[in-house]
Amino acid sequence: MTTSKSNPPASDQHLESTTSETITIRRLPWTYFHLVVTSSSEITSTSTDAGIDILTARTYLTSALQQFFGITGTAIPVDFLKVEGRDVWIRVPRDDSSIVMSALSGWIGREGVTWRIKGKSEWLGSLVSGDGSHLFEA
Repeated sequence: MTTSKSNPPASDQHLESTTSETITIRRLPWTYFHLVVTSSSEITSTSTDAGIDILTARTYLTSALQQFFGITGTAIPVDFLKVEGRDVWIRVPRDDSSIVMSALSGWIGREGVTWRIKGKSEWLGSLVSGDGSHLFEA
């Protein structure tokens, strides 16, 4: 006596158990800023047009944080990710991002040097590559 196992119909094979996974992204630890150094003075506009170095950028940023929040502001850890021309990309702890943003947006340094915030995001990729609209330009 032989027994043969019949294969289930094709519709039953498709209904095999499928599992789905859900991933929850909790609070990200960092906030990223894309900044631009600007100047209203003719004296410094020529030097800022050529770009700034990382030491000058750190000096301007520390000055802004100190002016608005004193020694507490200067204690905020800031990582400089890239300095290119007048553009600066930084990373700060997420909890301190509102402090950094208010200090940078209100600071005016010597000879009219200011920071302009071009972008702020919890995702570095979205800040660097933008919204993707350049991909559809002819």
